[in-house]
Amino acid sequence: MPLRLITTLFLTAALAATATTATASARPAAGPLVVHRGQAVKVSVRTPSKGDCLAEARYADGSRQDSGVKHARNGVVSWTLRVPNTAPLGYAEWTVRCGVTWQRTGRWIVKTVTSQAPAAAPHVIVDRQGFSQRPDSYGTGSSVSYGMLLKNTSQTQDTTNVYLLINFATAGGELIGTVTKTVALIPAGGTIAIGDAIQMRTQAPVSNLEVTIKVNSFEPAKPRILPHFVNVAILPNQNDTGWVGEVDGEIVNDTSPQTLTLAKLSIVLLDATGKIVGGGTAMTFSPLPSGSRMVFLAQTGFTAVPISTAVTALISVEPTYTSA
Repeated sequence: MPLRLITTLFLTAALAATATTATASARPAAGPLVVHRGQAVKVSVRTPSKGDCLAEARYADGSRQDSGVKHARNGVVSWTLRVPNTAPLGYAEWTVRCGVTWQRTGRWIVKTVTSQAPAAAPHVIVDRQGFSQRPDSYGTGSSVSYGMLLKNTSQTQDTTNVYLLINFATAGGELIGTVTKTVALIPAGGTIAIGDAIQMRTQAPVSNLEVTIKVNSFEPAKPRILPHFVNVAILPNQNDTGWVGEVDGEIVNDTSPQTLTLAKLSIVLLDATGKIVGGGTAMTFSPLPSGSRMVFLAQTGFTAVPISTAVTALISVEPTYTSA
């Protein structure tokens, strides 16, 4: 519910209580409430009078704001007054008169509208990137296995929808491939791994990756529940000696009381010096109850990476949990 509506409803109830209190001498009147320029304020009172009723607001500079004439229905009469955008700041007094002698009063404090500047979008950068390219055995094409580490430099905002445009460029600047991705989450201050592969229709050497990043949405940082990975191994391709065939390991649901029903894995491979040499993807679909573990097999994206260069696997996960 918007702040303005919350304030108006609260003020309505409090003004009604103030007016009602005025008829009972044993109960103290409520204190003045804060309203802001431009807000709608509802004044509602109970009255025994059957005569004409009129509400009036008088502001700090003496200016007045009158309502139309109304009659009480079931002993209640109400008006909605909108505080002028130019109303003077400070105390304002409202008065309700019914008939010749019945009258009730109350006060509010007029303040200027305060607003907070929207939080700046978090800045996401490519911390590291790398790839391996392998010509096809037949034809004129090639495959490129690539990976990158994306870092959210904000310490207070999680990114929740990050668009990636990844171009594959030659040394002369010509683009020979493009892929796009959407990253669901990069936690505040966090770094995630993005790995995959692309099939080229050329064997022209890729010189570098051009990465464009657009943060589409973000929200205040909050704790995130993620599963863990253990016993991770990089294995050679049994039918294609000398190249990475898959990354295997165990996924452990030890951080959530819920069942892990889906896990999207993104994997980046590093050499012995920490240089990125490729990447790949995998998904798990079998329900994984809380406190249990199971094997995962990542077999997509690695065939261009020499097994001799791949030493370490970094894994990021996008999990889906259910209470079932």
